[in-house]
Amino acid sequence: MSPKSLSTRSLLDLLDLFERSAHALINGDGQPLHGVPGWDLSRHATLSDRDLARWTERIGYAGCYPAPRGDERVPVEIEEDDDPGRYRYRCPATFRTKYVSAELVAVHAVTDAKLLNYLADLLGIPQAHRRGITAPAIGGVLWNLGKMRIADAQVDVWLVRGLSSSIDRVFDHFRSASQPEQGLIFTTGQALPDIVPPPRSYRIVPIASVLVDYAVKPHLDIDLIHRLLVAPSGSKVEKSLPARFDPYSNTLVIATKSDQPWAIKGTRQVAVVRYLFEQFENGRRWVPAGEILNAVYGPQKGGRSQRIQNVFSGNLVWEDYIANDGNGQYGFNLD
Repeated sequence: MSPKSLSTRSLLDLLDLFERSAHALINGDGQPLHGVPGWDLSRHATLSDRDLARWTERIGYAGCYPAPRGDERVPVEIEEDDDPGRYRYRCPATFRTKYVSAELVAVHAVTDAKLLNYLADLLGIPQAHRRGITAPAIGGVLWNLGKMRIADAQVDVWLVRGLSSSIDRVFDHFRSASQPEQGLIFTTGQALPDIVPPPRSYRIVPIASVLVDYAVKPHLDIDLIHRLLVAPSGSKVEKSLPARFDPYSNTLVIATKSDQPWAIKGTRQVAVVRYLFEQFENGRRWVPAGEILNAVYGPQKGGRSQRIQNVFSGNLVWEDYIANDGNGQYGFNLD
């Protein structure tokens, strides 16, 4: 599944549906259904009918429906009608029989394997490391997405939903001697209160908090994830700037491609990036090429490159990090 098939907003809505599916609805036979009813899907406006068809499946029908009564809604039992396209219920205000469409009371669940493999794609986890996706450690609650490379380490990555209602079982799992001492636990819900320490040296992170929120297409901020892992437990870690330049290592990190920091070589190339970053910090997204070259070369007359492209001659990656706005101005490629 290509990570380009959803927008960032749609992915956030899909994660919310997945999290809310941790709490069961009861069908007409008294059996639990872990999904979201049709009357709630309208809250997720960014998910089109096509998205829902691709990412969710209908797993049954709710046994109750929140029927209107004055300014409020009250749960009423529903039952099948002779018309398969609707269900009927007793109006709580008039006690007359009323009808609701089958679509409104249908329960939809996010297809686990699709979403988990999608997240593993975003995290760059190789297929060979994803066995835990189809064999959850705790059914419907906890999955091992596999090992991802962060800096120079291979880190076990987990996904948990409904953590607040399953915290004892989840924490007991990670306290087991069979588990590594540390790892990364993404939750599709909210962060735990600061007074609740994670087990051992694990870090628990809401996955929504490490999505690059300004990017149209989903990107996980690997630089932020790395800083969360190495920071002391409970400490606050600020979100990454869209671009960061380290003047000591001459390394540029862009949040949307933070798994690929750019170690810049060459005095002139470093000078271009440094000047762009100084302007970026001052709120300038685009800078004219002539101004950049003047900043790099100063009063030097001979041996000057006449174009930004010439400064990066022989460099095969610079256009992944520096973009042209089409009007002779340059800035960081944040897409």
